[in-house]
Amino acid sequence: MSDLVAAWQAALAAEYRAAFGYGVLGAHLHGSPQLGLAISCSDAHEALRDSTAQAIASAGLTPVPATADYPDVYPVDDAAAARALAPRLEDDCAAAWRYLYAVAAATSGPQASGLRRSAQVALTASAVRATRWRGTTDPFPGL
Repeated sequence: MSDLVAAWQAALAAEYRAAFGYGVLGAHLHGSPQLGLAISCSDAHEALRDSTAQAIASAGLTPVPATADYPDVYPVDDAAAARALAPRLEDDCAAAWRYLYAVAAATSGPQASGLRRSAQVALTASAVRATRWRGTTDPFPGL
């Protein structure tokens, strides 16, 4: 597997984990002002997960499967733990997409160029979501 494909698959794996993690944390935000943010973040990660898996399949590759569980997202016992998990999920996705961007930038060809653009968009989106969760203006969350 090339470095580019491995980085692409790692970004997909991060999206699987984020979608799973939002399912775990969302249950603890019922009635909280952050529930709407959790739902919109979950929707974004599910859409990106699906489009990334489809793009990998369209490239003639087999998308890496999701795992049955992600033990590192636990424990989430209350709203405070849920609010702490969310930016961590975003940072991890940002790191995966940043890595794909770096690998794609060091690789030539039209596929690499397209992946570089996609990775930049996904990285930016995760950084913005992490900032919203933190309620800060840290210009480079996830770095």
